[in-house]
Amino acid sequence: MEMEETAGSPSFFVSTPSFRFSPLPLSSDKLTNRTTSTPSAEIISKVSTPQPRTNRVKRPHTKSRRGCFNCKSRRIKCQETKPACANCIHKDLDCVYPADGDRERALTVVDRTQTQLQKSLHAQAPKSAELSSPTLSSAFQISTTPFTGDDLRFWHHFLVDARPHLPFGNEDAWTSQLPAFAHDCPPLLHAMLSLGASHCSLITPGGSQYGPVAIAHRGKALKSLSALLAKGNDCTVAEMDGALATCYTLTFQAHHLSDGVVDFAVMVRGCGLVTDWYFQKSRKSNVFTLRSHENTLQLIASWLPWQPQTIQDEETVNRCIASLDKLRPYLQSPAHHTFYDALRLAYESLLISYRHAFMRLSLIYVAWGRMDNVEFLTFIAPGNHVSRALFMHYITLDSFMLPVHSEIARERNIPYSGGHFLIYRWAEAVYNGLPDPMKEIVLDQLRVLAIHLVPEIELHKHVFPKWGHLLGEFIKWLRKHIPPEVLKLYIMD
Repeated sequence: MEMEETAGSPSFFVSTPSFRFSPLPLSSDKLTNRTTSTPSAEIISKVSTPQPRTNRVKRPHTKSRRGCFNCKSRRIKCQETKPACANCIHKDLDCVYPADGDRERALTVVDRTQTQLQKSLHAQAPKSAELSSPTLSSAFQISTTPFTGDDLRFWHHFLVDARPHLPFGNEDAWTSQLPAFAHDCPPLLHAMLSLGASHCSLITPGGSQYGPVAIAHRGKALKSLSALLAKGNDCTVAEMDGALATCYTLTFQAHHLSDGVVDFAVMVRGCGLVTDWYFQKSRKSNVFTLRSHENTLQLIASWLPWQPQTIQDEETVNRCIASLDKLRPYLQSPAHHTFYDALRLAYESLLISYRHAFMRLSLIYVAWGRMDNVEFLTFIAPGNHVSRALFMHYITLDSFMLPVHSEIARERNIPYSGGHFLIYRWAEAVYNGLPDPMKEIVLDQLRVLAIHLVPEIELHKHVFPKWGHLLGEFIKWLRKHIPPEVLKLYIMD
């Protein structure tokens, strides 16, 4: 598949799944007890800092006479550390050392087992000349770690209910090419299982036991992604295809995390940086048809009404702008000012048209992508309370634009399956992490978001009852921020 070529330097790629029409709603607090640190940000930063090529001097190879079976089968030097060597740790393999007298016999068994496993996996995958190319097979090393019955459940949920629908125009790739691709791409495989596990943890009453499994798979995906991106300019197209698909999958999976707004920003930035790699290298993806930021906006604009149409009433928008302006004296860095300006423009555009609002909101993703690594890591640092307060406004803005996401989803034939109300968890996590003076500044904004989400109660009771077991916690949160006389107007039972 070919990538659309554009003139000039590539800009950041708009790659944000909407909250409402992502089939991956947010997670309950039971999903994970995570800290506010974001190690994935350091992983994503590697893609924008390519490693220079160096003339390597080959060291003499020292034989590993008592190495583990995996290292022997791959004909590489084993560190011979126990209980597991570094090679097996890195590849997530079971590290087994031969006992005296049975090395050769056991090694034959390992070779045969690995060969049979790879043949089995490829036999299940759809035939594709692109996916069986030597470039792909040499780009990744498949993990032989056995998967569980629950992993099969997560894989099914990913394919049926939880798969991403980005980049635009590539929706079908997630049910055709990418499942086969993932068999040879550990970061993508673990990301898909993580996303599926997160979906199960939310959609299944009492499914909180899947939360730790989702986080474990996410950790493995990030670890493998880090090792891949560390190659910098030495990455192949196949490897970058795997990296881009992993970034998209983890972007959607961040919606399940109750405190996942920063993870979401990190992975959106990652999608843009990896996409820019193709343009900068004049390379074409074997999996995705990629567009520049400008061409993506043109495509989206063609789906939206041309005539001006107000999305939010003027009073509500002015309240939000007033709340945002309270943060202005606290802005400290260029990143703060850029984020603030993009948010304010988006609010003002809510009074003009769908088209204006969406275009202005996209500037936020452009801003994240254009920050250098140090600036972005400072911007998302756990102690950067100004950034967190600004994220509160981003959450509100995206929620206000549900009519835009509805129209885009209709044009792309993507059904909505419910769960939008769980966005309140991101807002609550941001609010709880702020110091008291900053809480006072964003409190009114939290009330605006709460009132905007109240109609979700009856919608999910009658149209999407599978989310009913999560409505209780949502109503408790609403009672904290909405007067009882207002809330009772929306709760009919």
